[in-house]
Amino acid sequence: MIVIAGESGNDRGVLKKLIPALYRGTCPRIEEIRDEIKLAAAINQLSPRVEVIRKRALAKAKDCDAELVGIVVHADMDAVADQGYDRVRDRVTAQLRAGLPCNTALALAAVEMEGWLMQFPEAFPKVNPGWGIRPQDCRRDLGLLLNPKEHLMRYLGKPTYRESHSPKIMDQAVRHGHVSARPSGNNRSFRDFADELAGWT
Repeated sequence: MIVIAGESGNDRGVLKKLIPALYRGTCPRIEEIRDEIKLAAAINQLSPRVEVIRKRALAKAKDCDAELVGIVVHADMDAVADQGYDRVRDRVTAQLRAGLPCNTALALAAVEMEGWLMQFPEAFPKVNPGWGIRPQDCRRDLGLLLNPKEHLMRYLGKPTYRESHSPKIMDQAVRHGHVSARPSGNNRSFRDFADELAGWT
């Protein structure tokens, strides 16, 4: 079993679609810790939150009579992928590896999960035909886009993008074979997550 913890149900829903597309081999069953667990906002108080994740993940595996293969933790960075991103990622990753009893992968999205979704422009019109990612956005470094959620709300088209659309967009990206560890779009935080997941034993 793989257990996902994170900030919102929509973000966890994106990861439930994404992880099997990136996982090497047959992907284990995926379950969620449904409580809202925020890491990025509590960078100085990581230990208690990691302990909460550990206890709940172990309990989830025990309840399902399953082996805990790995834990994926999501957090929105709420900042671009610069040198500060490296410091935060290194610190949180070290804390997770020290505190959790299995493989771990940190889905630290710069700036938000929408910056990951925009790497797969072909998926958007499959959710709503009126949607389209602008060509200039397909060429940019999405890890440096300051407000990707607001950007989609402004430029994507009608109907207005809402966060609840995000799992559907990732589902379409996966269904149509657009998802890989190195997609056509550019977001360093996505690549870091894909690389970490690829290193699982």
